[in-house]
Amino acid sequence: MSADELAPPRQLQLLLVEDNQDDAALLERHFRRNGFAPRVTRVETAAEMMAAISASVPDLVIADYNLPNFSGPAALSIARQSGYDLPFIMMSGAISEETAVESMRAGAQDYVTKQNVARLIPVVERELREASARKSRLLAERALAVSEARFHHLVDAMPLGLLISQSSGRITYANAAAERLLGFAPEKVLNGDITLASLCGALDAPFAELEQRAAEEPFEATCTTSAGLAVDVLVGMAFLDREQEAGHRELAVFIADLSHQKRSEEVLRRTEKLAVAGRLAASIAHEINNPLAAITNCLYLVQQTALDDIGRSYLEIAQKELDRVAQITVQTLRFHRQSSRPMPTETSELIETVLALFESRIRRQGIQIERRYRQTSPIFAYEGEIRQVIVNLLGNAIDAMPGGGSITVRTTETHNPVTEARGLALTVCDTGSGMGEETIAHLFEPFYSTKGVTGTGLGLWVSKEIVDRHHGNIRVRSRKSVDGNPGQTTFRVFLPIDGIPASASEQTA
Repeated sequence: MSADELAPPRQLQLLLVEDNQDDAALLERHFRRNGFAPRVTRVETAAEMMAAISASVPDLVIADYNLPNFSGPAALSIARQSGYDLPFIMMSGAISEETAVESMRAGAQDYVTKQNVARLIPVVERELREASARKSRLLAERALAVSEARFHHLVDAMPLGLLISQSSGRITYANAAAERLLGFAPEKVLNGDITLASLCGALDAPFAELEQRAAEEPFEATCTTSAGLAVDVLVGMAFLDREQEAGHRELAVFIADLSHQKRSEEVLRRTEKLAVAGRLAASIAHEINNPLAAITNCLYLVQQTALDDIGRSYLEIAQKELDRVAQITVQTLRFHRQSSRPMPTETSELIETVLALFESRIRRQGIQIERRYRQTSPIFAYEGEIRQVIVNLLGNAIDAMPGGGSITVRTTETHNPVTEARGLALTVCDTGSGMGEETIAHLFEPFYSTKGVTGTGLGLWVSKEIVDRHHGNIRVRSRKSVDGNPGQTTFRVFLPIDGIPASASEQTA
């Protein structure tokens, strides 16, 4: 017994378009004798055929060319329109060569006459093999399409910019990240107007040189955006097809935006400078305290001696100025050491202590102070820090009016229009020289100052940090002095009544 005879019969789902039941039985027996186990569904009309295909997709369709109410060509049309790859064999008792060729042109895989049934099995086996090959090829093509779509989606979604360029420098692909970073429209990138050299001067080199650089570590460079702005980037390169000739290679260029990193490094440098300045200020203030204590004791001893009126007046002035130095020293220490605990604070009282600190300067520069206090409820805050904010705002207002002017200080209860929080609005308005938009844009940055060597650039930055810590906000509007008309600058600070929760007192105690 041969191996073929021992093999189990091959399952075959057969759709048979045939009106003769005896011919159908003979055909089924022929398949069984040749190693198949057919499950035959016989149909005689178009409706039956469509219903059969919908119920179960067949492995093979064999159709008689002529039926009383149907035909082989009509069945072939239904098979083609079904959307399935159905091997189709036309079969007839008598079919001319011209009819057979026409059937093949219409899409039938082959034709067999009923008088030559012996030819049927080889034709069926060949068509089943070819159908299986077509199915495998289709599955592979679909898998490739899915893989390519997944790859393109991944490349477009990744944060790194990707440019693919020909050896001429012409860009053939740019992902979404590269388009966002550089600001060019996709069609402008791909139409050849933009090259690697025009985007990045570091890539303006022959491909042979770029090939050497591609083997090295990524390097920092500068790209030019569509707006003509320079942006710092990290560039990495890889050739996609090194086996190709030099003139036919493609280069993949990966671009990472370093703008945020550069800004973070700059902030870190500023923070380090600020920390050093704070420690230095605290150290100096601490060292000053020792001689201040000695001077205070000496003045006390002098007061116990007999002095004339003039001498005693000089002594009182010295004591008063010494008290001012002591206050400044304390403020300097508070710059480095925050207040220990929040407490109910009356801002009007703090304003008066600060105005007393600046009294001699205000009088010397001929500045008028207008007070409008309408605060009724104290705010829960770090008293020393709020005093520091007032010192910075009033000090800047006085500096803006070396030739005199007026300062209006207002306090009033109000609500934050965004959070609806109840709080205090502190406004300091001066009639000084005013500021431009560029100055206002950098106003709260550390170490930014318009006072030359006399300014540290820390006052407003510290003030904003303090206000933010109290969950408030600080705003400014200004008008520059033009043609002899005085300018005006107004700072408005909003501090919630309960900006620092009462529990903070226990946490910081």
